[in-house]
Amino acid sequence: MESHLAAPYSFILVFIAITMVPVIAGWVRLPVIVCELIFGIVVGKSFFDWIETGPVINFFSNFGLEFLMFLAGLEVDTAIVRKHFRKTTAITFFSISIPFLAGVFVAPLTGVHPMLLGTVFSTTSLGIVLPICRELKGPKLFRDLLLGSTILVDIISMLLLAFSLAYLQGAIEITFIYSFVAILFLFILPVILKRLNAERGVQAWVLLDRSHFEVEVRFSFALLLLLTAISGTLGFHSIIGAFIAGLIIAEVTHTGSILVKKMESFGYGFFVPMFFVFTGAKVDLSLVFRSLDNISLLLLILAAAILSTVIGVYAVCRYMGMSNREGAAMGFFHASRLSLVIAVAEIGRSAGFIPLEVFSMLVLLSIVSAVVGPSCGRMLLEPPREKPKPVQSE
Repeated sequence: MESHLAAPYSFILVFIAITMVPVIAGWVRLPVIVCELIFGIVVGKSFFDWIETGPVINFFSNFGLEFLMFLAGLEVDTAIVRKHFRKTTAITFFSISIPFLAGVFVAPLTGVHPMLLGTVFSTTSLGIVLPICRELKGPKLFRDLLLGSTILVDIISMLLLAFSLAYLQGAIEITFIYSFVAILFLFILPVILKRLNAERGVQAWVLLDRSHFEVEVRFSFALLLLLTAISGTLGFHSIIGAFIAGLIIAEVTHTGSILVKKMESFGYGFFVPMFFVFTGAKVDLSLVFRSLDNISLLLLILAAAILSTVIGVYAVCRYMGMSNREGAAMGFFHASRLSLVIAVAEIGRSAGFIPLEVFSMLVLLSIVSAVVGPSCGRMLLEPPREKPKPVQSE
């Protein structure tokens, strides 16, 4: 018997979660997004089945996904990538290629196309790594390489996702090449704006506005909607355009600006939590744990996704002269997956490319990696504590 709550009550439940989950996350010391996913799993198909699906809820969930990718682009700072370009590129290559190959080998067991699962495995989470970099007290070079390589992985993963979805939809034709060139230009556009010193012009425009109508916020939303529409017109998913919109806003505003803080408050305060709660509600754990074969497949996905990233990044970091601890820590930080895995899993599920049980496994992968990756990385970077020497009596 169905136990869905009516749509208004589903929203009330989500609003309660938006308010309470950050407090709970502070108590249990887990990322807020992880707690939102877990809340969605509890109130969704896996347990109480209280969340009703419908056009309104789907709209807010989809817009939350687009806004999440917009915020991911907003966090990108290409100056950090350019600062240590060769080393950053080397770490990025191994952080993507080795997990991608692992995904290709595991894919036949999951029923997911190898290119799509390889894309899932090759992602990382800038949203997790960025606050870690701000808190780490280790060498500045390590922090710069970690943040720069994570930024590059995020950008390349978005391009991989665009190509994979177009390939699976049978859209790889001559028109796709033109569309792909157009998307590449949009990715390069933020760099061009940076070179043209567009930031100064934008800041002057914002300061001239005395009307208190939040013109810069309106412009950001308009750009977000415009580029998601352009992305869809070119044959790519709307999140590609949303990510590029975030990149553009990041390049024409200075880091930590009032505009960036306003957009983050809109996103993380309302739209993004709705996406994560509604996505968690679609997870069906009974499909995952109904047989030993599925449990074995889940463990294989967890091991292959996390260990392939750790091993690939560790190897290149050791080659560049990092210590064992630094190389392994870099690998675990790169293995922290969350936002983009959830995005790819949800897109693949809705398009019929990812079975529901594998979708549920990928959500569990994001939760586990978001906890294990940062925890192991921090432990490896912490200096070993010296045991207190026994006091000798005279």
